[in-house]
Amino acid sequence: MVVGAAFAALLALASPAPAATDENCGVPAIFAEPLAPLSRTTIAAKRDGKLDILLLSGSPSQTGAAKGLRSYPLFFQDRLRERLPGLEIRVSVRAAPRRSVSELLPQLSKLLADVHPSLVIWQAGTADAYRGVDAEDFAGALRDGVTTILRASADVVLVDMQYSPRTDQLIDAANYLAYMRSIADSMDIPLFSRYEIMRYWSDSGTFDFTSLKDDGLFEKVHHCMGKLLADFVLRATQLDEFKGAQK
Repeated sequence: MVVGAAFAALLALASPAPAATDENCGVPAIFAEPLAPLSRTTIAAKRDGKLDILLLSGSPSQTGAAKGLRSYPLFFQDRLRERLPGLEIRVSVRAAPRRSVSELLPQLSKLLADVHPSLVIWQAGTADAYRGVDAEDFAGALRDGVTTILRASADVVLVDMQYSPRTDQLIDAANYLAYMRSIADSMDIPLFSRYEIMRYWSDSGTFDFTSLKDDGLFEKVHHCMGKLLADFVLRATQLDEFKGAQK
């Protein structure tokens, strides 16, 4: 397993990213409203005065680090720190590029023991879809992984794959998306749908995902995604009203 240690260090050491404008970040509430609470996260944050988050990703371009670009985990962390000044916020990113969910499972317990998160953000589906992993097998492995996380007394937010008009022609995402929604519903955990959010932005003309221009699109999209994900977590935990001890 390839672990994104360098990016995790970047999260810890980088200065806060300058705030970008939020004018293009809006989406209909139905796309960004958590349908299940994150009660374990709420209890742990109020008890310990800190929020430890583990972000799991199987996307090779997740960090944007190769081009020196900031991606959504950085903006996500900055947004949480802005909204929750009374809590110590730590986001640890572990990336396993092009690894399927089933390939990640043997490492999951160790990752949980190393980080001790109260919340796991699990971005899944992309690698499995590109590799043509049977969607039912993908769902079984993901369900097993979610069960492992819950047994470790952590909450889970599932994050589905990105939308792109180009890649949508190359892979059939429908079954993977449907299984992720089904797992979230049946296991009473929140699903943050990047796919529907990005498709809305594409259809509404907010962002042009067919453009090949180097016009800052990557960071603009990731800024919005990080902001929306942070606000999603805040609504699911109701920690936006928690003041705690001011730093």
